[in-house]
Amino acid sequence: MVHEFSQDHTSNEIAHAIAATEPDVVGLSCYVWNVRALTAACARVKQLRPWARIVLGGPEVGPVAESVMRAHSAVDVIVRSEGELPFAELVSRWMTGDPIDEVAGITWRDGEAIRKTGDAPILSDLNLLPSPHLTLRTPLSATTDCRLSATADCTSSATADCARDLAGRVVCIETQRGCVFRCSFCFYNKDLSIRNRRFDLERVKRELRHALAQDADEIYLMDPIFNLHAERAKEICRFIAAHNAKRIGIHAEIWAEFMDDELARLMREANVQFLEIGLQSTDEAALQTVERRLKLQRFLDGVAHVKRHGLNWELQLIFGLPGETRASFRRSLNFAVSLDPTELAVYPLMVLPGTELWRKASEVQLAFDPDPPYIVRSHFSMDEADVAYGHRVVRALQDLGDSRALRLLARERGLTYTDVIDAWIAWEDEHPGLESTGYRVKQFLLEFCGRRQIKADFYSGFASWEFAG
Repeated sequence: MVHEFSQDHTSNEIAHAIAATEPDVVGLSCYVWNVRALTAACARVKQLRPWARIVLGGPEVGPVAESVMRAHSAVDVIVRSEGELPFAELVSRWMTGDPIDEVAGITWRDGEAIRKTGDAPILSDLNLLPSPHLTLRTPLSATTDCRLSATADCTSSATADCARDLAGRVVCIETQRGCVFRCSFCFYNKDLSIRNRRFDLERVKRELRHALAQDADEIYLMDPIFNLHAERAKEICRFIAAHNAKRIGIHAEIWAEFMDDELARLMREANVQFLEIGLQSTDEAALQTVERRLKLQRFLDGVAHVKRHGLNWELQLIFGLPGETRASFRRSLNFAVSLDPTELAVYPLMVLPGTELWRKASEVQLAFDPDPPYIVRSHFSMDEADVAYGHRVVRALQDLGDSRALRLLARERGLTYTDVIDAWIAWEDEHPGLESTGYRVKQFLLEFCGRRQIKADFYSGFASWEFAG
């Protein structure tokens, strides 16, 4: 049985929902956004069902398995590698009463001791794994958010075949695993000897056909770079377009440099409704420090194809990369706005366990929070005040909802987008209040434009429409 929980669920609610199925084995997939809730839920599950064995997996716990087990006594085993095969072997051995000390790639609790086996070999043929969409049985009450997940091994009859249980859900489908690039802040590459593996195209099509026949809310193609293999991506889009009679929305993450006009057109035909495009930074020093590549003209060409076909896309930046400065972050942000993305997202650097940046933190004088989500504090090119400035910008963008009125204002002669955002931050400090954001933005625009002798009517009116909801 598989449960999926939203981020609104408390750890206590998660624990009670799992315990209600009377599981003997509980497997929890841990990521930076859910690990606190799930480790707290572990303790409660153990109280409610002391004999249940609790297994954790995922990138948040695998690289730091021993420290996680020392911190959370309710955890029995952590799978350090890809989890499908080790987890199945664990369950099989527990069912037969065999010891688990020969299961590769695990760390486990042996009385008071914490032990581990050697690394598990990488599975080169992903098609040996059973499809979670074509073979899985799920609870009828499963929720739509796939970010907090828990698996309980039980025999409850309150289940239904996947085909009857996709209505209103976000369906996550992998077409490939891993990434060929070595960005040191990212965990996708996982230091594996085979950096990218693909599921057989016919299997991907079977999973897509199954999902497209349901009343799913969205299909999320969760590859780190969906268009890494352009012709394969085009074939998948053609298949979706031919079978998406219900016009289910598709979500994907792409690399702009690999986008061409044909693929953008096919994505439109497939009803791709949201694309994530990571720019991260335009600063050469930062990009070199974190081993991130950027072919700027190819990036711009790819963005042009996306825009030409009217695709909705989110442009993503990371602030706080080592090598970046406050000034270069402002330049990156101004450049990002100049591309006029549908949405603009700026995230603080997270120094994730197991990444190359995490391992080499001392080399770049990188300080960060010791607990999830491991937010950057400072490094050799940004002090704490510089990082604090980045956080203020992020909060401003969240408050403003990436306001179009402010984007348009930034096109006035002599202004940049960061000038406007800096002015908003200063205005907010001087005018604390409880009025609505829309009202406050209008007041800010009137004062800001008045001081610079800019006609405010257009921007104020645009903001009134923009924040009317």
